[in-house]
Amino acid sequence: MTSDEHVSTSIAHGAPARGGREALHRQRVLIVDDDPAIQELVALLLHTTCDLTHASTGAEALHVVRRETLAAVVLDYRLPDLTGLQVLSELRSVRPCLPVIMVTAYGSESVCAAALKLGIQDYFSKPFNVFELRQSVLRVISGDLQRGGPCEPAPRQPDLAIQKTVLLIQQRYWDRLTLAGLAREVGLSRYGLSHRFRAVMGMTLRGYLLRERLEKAKELLTGARIQVTEVALTVGFGDLPRFDKLFKRYTGVTPSAYRDNAPANQ
Repeated sequence: MTSDEHVSTSIAHGAPARGGREALHRQRVLIVDDDPAIQELVALLLHTTCDLTHASTGAEALHVVRRETLAAVVLDYRLPDLTGLQVLSELRSVRPCLPVIMVTAYGSESVCAAALKLGIQDYFSKPFNVFELRQSVLRVISGDLQRGGPCEPAPRQPDLAIQKTVLLIQQRYWDRLTLAGLAREVGLSRYGLSHRFRAVMGMTLRGYLLRERLEKAKELLTGARIQVTEVALTVGFGDLPRFDKLFKRYTGVTPSAYRDNAPANQ
């Protein structure tokens, strides 16, 4: 892929409509971490489903806990002023039932045991899989405090840059994405991103983007009955014959046939 070759086949103008998927009531989650890269990644991960508040120190986190209505806290163990366990202990005296998920790069059995004793709902060691963290946060704020359940496709190894790339593609699959542009956003060279993405994900970045677009097209075709051309444009294709060809190669049927045979349209 050359420096100016687009990962996408065309431009889609504006994000696709989400319809009724937005929750009527968005709950607020506090992210406590002094690493800007982690804050940015978690914000990218959760901003479509939760309202987020950030804190970089234990004192700041406790101030937020006392003043805001929160559904959950994602708490790093190592902070500039306090440990996560110190914050957690103080937090329990203020909000004894507030769900807390702890994240740490300094994990040990003793830290985990102490955190569990103080009533955390989940525990992740860095580098962690951000998709599993999202599932955990969503379970906690929905009231399902049991860990487990299905996770969406995610990097096989926790690689911060690749996880961020996957999130960017999932949230902007319809946009004019380029390898060079994505590489800049995650702080890698084009070669570095291409090589690491394939090593971690088991497929090329181009292939992953194409799969994401075609999966979104399948969702649209099983929902409201809209023109195939509109579906193609919405997921990032301006070339309808190419969309037809790639969709048929991916599913075995044309977009029109897929829509006609979809359960929601029968």
